[in-house]
Amino acid sequence: MLGTATPRRALDPMPLTRAAYRFLQPLLVLGLLAVVLGVASYQAFLSREVTQLAEFSQLRLEFYRRTLAQTLEEFRLLPNVIGLDGRVRGLLAQAQDGEQAAAVNRYLEEVSQDPVIHVTYLLDAGGKVLAASNWRESTSFVGKNYGFRPYFHDAMAGRPGRFFGVGVTTLEAGYFLSAPVYVDGVITGVAVVKIRLDALEDAWRRSGDLLLVADRLGVVVLASSPSWKFRSLFPLGGADREALARTRQYLDADLALLLATDGKPILNADGSGRRLELTGRALPFVAADGKAQALLSESIALPDYDWRLIILADLTDARKLALVMAAALTLAVLLLVMAIGLWHTRRRRTQERRAARAALERVQADLEARIAERTAELVTANRTLEERVGALKDAEQILTRTRDTAVQAGKLAVLGQMAAGVTHELNQPLAALTTLADNARRFIERDKPEAAAENLGHIARVAQRMGRIVAQLKTFSRKSADTLVPVDVADAIDNALLLVESRRQGADVTVTVRHATAGLAVKADITRLEQVIVNLAVNAIDAMEGAAARELSIDTRIEGAEGIIRLRDTGGGIDPQVWPHLFEPFFTTKPVGKGLGLGLAISRLIAESLQGSLTAANDDGGGACFELRLPLARGEF
Repeated sequence: MLGTATPRRALDPMPLTRAAYRFLQPLLVLGLLAVVLGVASYQAFLSREVTQLAEFSQLRLEFYRRTLAQTLEEFRLLPNVIGLDGRVRGLLAQAQDGEQAAAVNRYLEEVSQDPVIHVTYLLDAGGKVLAASNWRESTSFVGKNYGFRPYFHDAMAGRPGRFFGVGVTTLEAGYFLSAPVYVDGVITGVAVVKIRLDALEDAWRRSGDLLLVADRLGVVVLASSPSWKFRSLFPLGGADREALARTRQYLDADLALLLATDGKPILNADGSGRRLELTGRALPFVAADGKAQALLSESIALPDYDWRLIILADLTDARKLALVMAAALTLAVLLLVMAIGLWHTRRRRTQERRAARAALERVQADLEARIAERTAELVTANRTLEERVGALKDAEQILTRTRDTAVQAGKLAVLGQMAAGVTHELNQPLAALTTLADNARRFIERDKPEAAAENLGHIARVAQRMGRIVAQLKTFSRKSADTLVPVDVADAIDNALLLVESRRQGADVTVTVRHATAGLAVKADITRLEQVIVNLAVNAIDAMEGAAARELSIDTRIEGAEGIIRLRDTGGGIDPQVWPHLFEPFFTTKPVGKGLGLGLAISRLIAESLQGSLTAANDDGGGACFELRLPLARGEF
């Protein structure tokens, strides 16, 4: 009978739910703490930043208030000065005198030369304009009656008049200053000066600050944004609109309300500022994308003019700074809480490690017994190992002696290479001496003592060079202590070509020398530099044997802090199989008796001893190209 299978026990979901709850509970607490702390700290930091911004705005307002007052008061006394002129008084006494009126027109025209002054004019006791600075223009005030303007009534009452409004003739806004004109102690007319405030508004606009000036009724008369002008900050009553209609202060402007996005005025009723938002339509040069801009309004009263100067400061930076500071504070608190939690977790883990260590000690005690059993076997193995170590030490001593012998043999081989190299290098000067001696003898036979003397001089220099080449033997046996001096590259090339001249003629090779920079000098030893050029030139001449075109090009140039000597032949180039061994001693592709394979090896050693380098490549047009780089000698002559 088959037994019944035991059913698989279903997984209990409760432990999983509890574990997830224990894991998520601290995260939820931290999240809630971060939200509460972040919101509270953001509001606190924002309030502080708003307070500081309000204080800064008040300082800016005081600056703009002084600038505005200076502009308005600059011509305050000009109407009085005009009223003191005899021609003006004479015209008021004889209003029908045409010549007198023309004289006053010209006088007022001269007075109005300042670009801030829009127009100056003279009214009689009835408000009629008798003379004006714009008498030549089509919009001349002469003959017009402005008796309905408040500045006329103020002046006729013996008070200086101040009035801002839109001109009924020019349709241009301006600030009117007026003063009574006395004749024999009686007020017989009014002198008026209208000044422009456009330049002031342009300066506000360029400053980037959002500024506006509102009159006693809340109508914006000046603003850094043209769309704000002649709009009202507060609703206007019927009586106020009737008064404005009588004086025609703003002509036909509808004086629409300028409201924030919340539908409230940008200032409180008592003139205090508040936080608000304006859309891009109200801020054409601040938020052209149409998005609402967060602003803080602050104002200052101008009691002398019954105006209020208002500034709208951008709250974007304040909000960003408050957000950053709140985030930093919240993050710091969260890090502190997490550090405490990590410390608590670490403490608990330490206790767990101590318990585990105790368990390990018990296991270790059990293992010690087993280790003792293997100790005897290890002692035996250790003895065997010691014997092997002794044998290895003996072998190491033998290896050391063998290595020293090999090093000594290497030194002897190098000395042999250097001796062969010196012999190789002396062949060229000896050949040159033979040629020069034969030439000198022929010049003597032909009775040419000057040419013979020149050849003898060449013989002396070649002999000196042979002496210097022999003296270089110690350079290849140990590191040279010779001091590098500035060497003229052109002279070194000329001397080297002189040494290979006979060989060049015998091989029918054409040599072309081009100097990209005149007077190129490098830090080197002239003997060793000439030796390298001779070696490379001889190799090039040999490589072109049997070639259709036999041309050797030598070019010099400056590249960075190095002088470059480049030799290019028209031979068959360098075989790819030769590349790995090109600069190895005693490696040569020449026939037996043509060379020992030391020229390039010695040349590279010399280049490196001169703190330079020697490289080879195949030229794109055929033939081989060798490039010698040496440090420049700048300003050392």
